[in-house]
Amino acid sequence: LRRALRCDGLPRQIHDADVYGAHPGFLSAVYPPANGRPEWFFFVCRAQCQGGRRRAGPGAYRLGSEARLLGGAAYCHAFRYYEDEAEVGSASTRETEWRMDEYGDCRSAAAAFDMVVCKLYPARGGIVHTMLGVHEPASPSHRPDMNKPQVLVQLYLDSLNLGDPRRCRMYATPDVFAAHPAVLTVAFPAANDRCEWFFAVHRRRRELEENDEDKARPRRAGPGAYVLVREGRVVNGNGGDIGYRRAFLYREDDATVRRVSRTEWWMEEYGFGKDFPHSELPAGKATMDEDEELVVYKLYLKMAGHRR
Repeated sequence: LRRALRCDGLPRQIHDADVYGAHPGFLSAVYPPANGRPEWFFFVCRAQCQGGRRRAGPGAYRLGSEARLLGGAAYCHAFRYYEDEAEVGSASTRETEWRMDEYGDCRSAAAAFDMVVCKLYPARGGIVHTMLGVHEPASPSHRPDMNKPQVLVQLYLDSLNLGDPRRCRMYATPDVFAAHPAVLTVAFPAANDRCEWFFAVHRRRRELEENDEDKARPRRAGPGAYVLVREGRVVNGNGGDIGYRRAFLYREDDATVRRVSRTEWWMEEYGFGKDFPHSELPAGKATMDEDEELVVYKLYLKMAGHRR
């Protein structure tokens, strides 16, 4: 913080970004972590506020504790992030696993603004901390469990609760390729603290077979297209075909937009194979036509060029 105030420039692990402008899961997905650990640092100039609450995205940070540092010349405020409930008109909130420590100089109460450095991190031992890893930052495309049957089973079970935000934040949509991913996701709350969106689509078997035959063909979506980056089959212990997972990168048509953009949209497509254990799991409320199959899509943002 002192280095930043002297205008000496920020260390590369400290991001010059508004930590109060978005959900912490969104920030952790867009910006690279510091020192190979699941923690992120941000330098912010904010309006001075004495209360113990900071609005940030679809929720707020609430003060948990505070301490004086450097003989009283600086302070550290420890916050917990509470997310607003998804139901329209609901005033309730839920505590998430995200934490933030805010460091600043003790300045005059008459000052109009404060310059602070904020450390963002998940609670140790929680689900988010485990998913992000201690030495390896969040990497949905490279986690070793992503191609295991359990992932497809959980996605299938989530699809049974479509429209019930208390049990599932997966949304039904007729076509995920109808618009730019930013347009599609802005209408829905993120599914989790990692700022991921899940969509369930019933697609015609013929269309799926055509995609299988021409997997390398970019899929048009708004002013750009999804380009296949990698794929993998999901098999059971006997080698049976449980399904597949494909990862796509969204590529803007406009070269200028690609050059100046600091983020990239990614999409993962999950399909269910002939050996998926439908008979061992609950059936969906709405039956599909015989020529339809369920496909689940996951959308999320990454820092441009930060391929993991």
